[in-house]
Amino acid sequence: AATPASPPAAWGANGHRVVATIAERHLLPVTRFRIRELIGPYPLAQVANWADAYRGTPEGAYTAPWHYVNVSPGQDYVDPPGNSPQNIIQAMRLQERILRDTTRSRDERAMALKFLVHFIADVHQPLHAGLASDRGGNLVRVEWFGAPTNLHTVWDTRLIEHQQLSYTEYVEFLDHAEPPEIAMWQASRYLMWMRESQALRDTVYALPAAEPGSVPDLRWDYVNAMTPIVEQRLLRAGIRLAGVLNRALGGFPEPQ
Repeated sequence: AATPASPPAAWGANGHRVVATIAERHLLPVTRFRIRELIGPYPLAQVANWADAYRGTPEGAYTAPWHYVNVSPGQDYVDPPGNSPQNIIQAMRLQERILRDTTRSRDERAMALKFLVHFIADVHQPLHAGLASDRGGNLVRVEWFGAPTNLHTVWDTRLIEHQQLSYTEYVEFLDHAEPPEIAMWQASRYLMWMRESQALRDTVYALPAAEPGSVPDLRWDYVNAMTPIVEQRLLRAGIRLAGVLNRALGGFPEPQ
């Protein structure tokens, strides 16, 4: 039987590298050492998109639902029943437990690290806390400066690539959070991050009016309104990823 299509990679390849690189700049020395033990002398940006590549393989297809969660308008999130993860919230919790568990093999913990680097970025993309009815904006047809696309792709890649920056240049632009912001962002947990994304959905869907028979054409007004949101979500994701890794690999107890 055919499996339902899942959303493409949130933020696109460079967005994920931005998040991973911001995180790397906020790691404790012990965290850096333990990451090196798990994945070798490679930057986190190099593994930031592994989860999407793995999802595309026959052996990794089961992880497709781990990249997002659907929450209906006006509804709050409730964990689905069962022991195996069914969405991004459950997947992040599981991978953090595996990463913390030093009785697990190096390969298992390395895989958990790569999943967390990716999923913590994904959950900050508003359309990854999206609507099942339009598959997180995949079914919302729009134009991007006159070229046909969909709303999810706009948020994946178009808004980021429009800046015409490499991921390392974008990190230099964004990574200027103040210590009180860092402490506040790192004090929250997965469910709160998803709720922040969910709260942004109405803003994301505020599309310009279109002529009958045509679709909204997103141009500079949309870019100017949404780019600050994109950048805020990328920065928070990076800072929070660092917080999760510092706690998980630095010997700190798991927050409740």
